[in-house]
Amino acid sequence: MNDEKNNMVPTAGETSRDGLGIRYVGFCDILGFSNRILTDFDRTLKTYRQFGVFLSGSPVKGAQVTMYSDAVLITGESLGWILSAVQTLWFVALAHDLMIRGAITKGRYWEQRLGNHLLVASDAVVRAVKLERSIGVPAVFIADDVEISDELWLNRFHRGLFETPLLHFRDRNIVNPFNTFWFASAAARASQLMEDSPSHRDKYLWFLALHKAVSDGQELIPPDVLTRFFSEGKLIKKTKDEDTGGLSGDPIL
Repeated sequence: MNDEKNNMVPTAGETSRDGLGIRYVGFCDILGFSNRILTDFDRTLKTYRQFGVFLSGSPVKGAQVTMYSDAVLITGESLGWILSAVQTLWFVALAHDLMIRGAITKGRYWEQRLGNHLLVASDAVVRAVKLERSIGVPAVFIADDVEISDELWLNRFHRGLFETPLLHFRDRNIVNPFNTFWFASAAARASQLMEDSPSHRDKYLWFLALHKAVSDGQELIPPDVLTRFFSEGKLIKKTKDEDTGGLSGDPIL
């Protein structure tokens, strides 16, 4: 009986006695980083150290970040923590003319430290790596089976598109790569990267299309979620006669 209890899978946020827990996992690849290491090691190492400084700061409190060259593993008990960490990674990447690709999943995660050694076993890590490898654009996808709270989607209306941590674009939930400081320049950097690497033109065009959707103020949340918010009264529609000045159909709280 005791063995059965010890082998039970913990719920989210809990950890069993042997270190097994349910965690959100983000796996990201810093695109183009490997080539820079081979062509300009000293300069790239300086950039790499700056990644470490930013990722160890308060914006990623609650998330554990492990970096191996161009691969970044982020784990935590809260989806919000993972989203914040990935947004910080995006910020540093764009500041150094780099982009990232990755995936966020949720599942069983076990780790054990033995002296200087770290052992990790996780179905969430395996699924995140597989999903990341299938992505053909510079974006961090959130796996379809990861439940996203209404609060996270409502941030888009509470705080605006620059402050929301996630977006829905072309049928996928993704981490928002933009913020107030790196929005206008993000398009310029993507255009320059596309010019430097014309073979990856389609990937950069996707990113520029996302940038335009944000610039145009599109809702960028799943249509079914938006419909439910209206039906539940979490959002209402402005009318032309309202003194708020909004156009008909604009969602507001």
